[in-house]
Amino acid sequence: MTLASYVRPVVSVSLGDGVVAAASLLRNERVGCIVVTRDGRPIGIFTDRDLALRVVADARSPQATRVEDIMTFDPITLPLSETVDSAVRCMREHGVRRIPIVDDAGAVVGIVTADDLFVDLGRQLAAVGEAIAEPADSEDSR
Repeated sequence: MTLASYVRPVVSVSLGDGVVAAASLLRNERVGCIVVTRDGRPIGIFTDRDLALRVVADARSPQATRVEDIMTFDPITLPLSETVDSAVRCMREHGVRRIPIVDDAGAVVGIVTADDLFVDLGRQLAAVGEAIAEPADSEDSR
């Protein structure tokens, strides 16, 4: 399965945006990360963890801190044509939970997260469980 099923609008900000506005986006959009873009291309990731560890824990002023001061630059990305298995492998190898998906021009077209993969796996396991729980007709085993 390709990453096409994870194409969706992605919450994004620009380098100079403030972390208070970015934190409001995290809350309002109910997401754990924001992709930082320049001309539609991903140049960084800003996460709720960045906010907690690099602003709050470091006692920075939220009003004076910009996204570029605390974001992670050069995020791992995957092209739309890659598979879910590739995303899982990248997450494991690079220790990340979120991977922006890009088109052939490098523009962000979606994002795949570890949470997405857990939900999808859960749905697949539930479907298998339902199939197993259904009583088998003696005709089915022939």
